[in-house]
Amino acid sequence: MSLSEQFLHLSQVEFWAMLLFCGVAALAGFYFAFRWLGRARLIEDAPTAKIRSAHQGYVELVGNARLMDGEAIFAPLTGIDCCWYRYKIDKRGDKNWRTLESDTSDALFLLEDETGHCLVDPEGAEVTPSDRSVWYGSARYPLDRTPARHRLQRTPLLSLLGVLNREIGYGRYRYTEERIYPGDRLYAIGLFKSLDELDHRQSQTELIRGLLQDWKRDRAQLLARFDLNRDGEIDDREWETARKAAHTQARMAQKKQQRHSLQHRLSAPDSRHQPFLLSTLAEFDLVRRYRLKAFVAIALFFITGSAAVWMLGLRLSQ
Repeated sequence: MSLSEQFLHLSQVEFWAMLLFCGVAALAGFYFAFRWLGRARLIEDAPTAKIRSAHQGYVELVGNARLMDGEAIFAPLTGIDCCWYRYKIDKRGDKNWRTLESDTSDALFLLEDETGHCLVDPEGAEVTPSDRSVWYGSARYPLDRTPARHRLQRTPLLSLLGVLNREIGYGRYRYTEERIYPGDRLYAIGLFKSLDELDHRQSQTELIRGLLQDWKRDRAQLLARFDLNRDGEIDDREWETARKAAHTQARMAQKKQQRHSLQHRLSAPDSRHQPFLLSTLAEFDLVRRYRLKAFVAIALFFITGSAAVWMLGLRLSQ
């Protein structure tokens, strides 16, 4: 029996289910082809900025990932110190795997180039990590915390070959963890914002207000410093002198704070048309990766779309 005859003998439910599947797959291929081609064109066209001179808004940066001073970030399943992680725990069922637990790091870290550094807020980012570990075990949480680390393949084709060649595990639980490490070269494009003049003025005003309130609480010190005529009261002229002193002290404190604080931040843009990308792949490799994914999506569109048209034409010709 030919393929056409087999389709003609399908029930109404089977036929329309297959037609719907092909139609949805074609639409998905069409959508992702343009999405990934758009990513590739965006990366190619965006000029790379330096942190010190980057303009406010949507910006492309390249530098090294660094940890912030303070509490370290540890990947949950392996305990490896890193700048970013994503993990998942699956349990084997009768027919397939079921996800029990998953999470993605939203901890802040730094991006540093030769001109400076900025804070990276990874929430909402599309991340291409440094490496990936997949291993198996018999307990909910892994007893083996030192799995093999598989560096990210440069192209989807190589990744597919890696999956096909990977040894299949037989544990009841499957653990997956991805990471970005301190020192990794990082490509980033997102919303860049620096502390602007309004932020500076607001911060300085808050410091002045705080100083004056502290001085008011210690009346003896306030009188000792600003009661110039020694009458036991602070008149308008003396209070203006106190305000000028607080302004000078606040300005000096703010300059000192700025020298030791982060002045720039990279985060997700407000517009969904501007993707927030973080990648350990070089720009060229990332563009090639997106173009290959777009090629696969276009192939899916034509194959499933042609199948849907052929099936519909076959049924209408009856």
